[in-house]
Amino acid sequence: MELNIHTALDHIRQLSESIGGRGSCTAQERRAAEYSAEQLRNLGAKDVRIESFEAIPSTYWPFAVAFTAALLGSLLALFIGGQGTFAFGAALNALGAWTMFAETEFAAHWGRAVLPKAQSQNVVAHIPCNGPPQRRAVLCAHLDTHRTPVFYSSKTWHTIFSALVAMAFVSMLLGALGFGLAAALGWNWARWLGMALALIQAFALGLCLHADFTPYSPGANDNASGVAIVLELARQLVAEPLAHTELRLILTGCEEVGAYGIAAYLDAHASDLGEDALYIILDEVGLGTIKYLTSDGLILKHKTHPYPLELARLTASTLPEITVRKGAGIAYTDALVATTRGLPALTLCALPSREAADVSHWHQMSDTLEYVDEQALRDVYLFTWQILQNLDQV
Repeated sequence: MELNIHTALDHIRQLSESIGGRGSCTAQERRAAEYSAEQLRNLGAKDVRIESFEAIPSTYWPFAVAFTAALLGSLLALFIGGQGTFAFGAALNALGAWTMFAETEFAAHWGRAVLPKAQSQNVVAHIPCNGPPQRRAVLCAHLDTHRTPVFYSSKTWHTIFSALVAMAFVSMLLGALGFGLAAALGWNWARWLGMALALIQAFALGLCLHADFTPYSPGANDNASGVAIVLELARQLVAEPLAHTELRLILTGCEEVGAYGIAAYLDAHASDLGEDALYIILDEVGLGTIKYLTSDGLILKHKTHPYPLELARLTASTLPEITVRKGAGIAYTDALVATTRGLPALTLCALPSREAADVSHWHQMSDTLEYVDEQALRDVYLFTWQILQNLDQV
């Protein structure tokens, strides 16, 4: 099944150039949703609509409040000391650690409750099957793009940032444990622990604040490429519906700030779709070789459901002309929300090798159409098409 590469590239051009950076909850993200909905209507997809939801418009705000709480506790322990202050410092560091961990798991926490929210939206549609529906599948890609902080500017910076994230989390755990013991045992010397912890937490907080003053990436690869492939698969599947598989389409908002869009969609529709519906997420599919994710998550790596993994392995075996890799995800994708709810979800991407990470243009202003690889788009299109065909024959 051949991709219409010119139409796919035009979708990417419209999203990344005509609309540009599509920050979560921004007017540009809304324009991207309206553009995509119009395309789906023109293609003949059914029940095309835009569904609104609320989200925190920055991925960095929840982490900033976590680091602020921990930093305050560390500074109080450093400059005041005493058992009561140590106990308070331990509590604030524990609060920061819990907030950070909960945010990486997209779980409820006090930061999500108190931080301001804004409107975003998903585009949803439906392509009926030819015969009586026996199963359901959901094709998903996100519309929004990330900011471009310095820690995404190179492979070296990304390595430093990854280490800092781990250090910041560990610093809050150490603060909770160390200051807790100091409060219980009267270790006044433990106040100097606050100096080391405060330095790490202040640096992490500074990077969070810096990030929100940077522009949004044009997002040609991340993730106009995924949206383009969903639109082109919709074109083909309207013309050639699956025999027994009812197909849903969702183009999500606010993936980059905590996967709010897919969570809103599942809250509204998962019970109707049933526990066996297969979710296929296309995220960054315009550069490199195909990779399907065997696990997903920021701190905890949640294993992909066995069923979609087996389907991906089967599909790879039927397409020997395409190079297919597998492995853990670097951060998270929309699939993580489905996976943590026990639903079968698979993320497909097309990324360079880890050694070539600098050329991925991930969350950078250089993520433009000129770096999108046409062959990568063709391969992902064919691979996703074949997954759907294999699913339909089960």
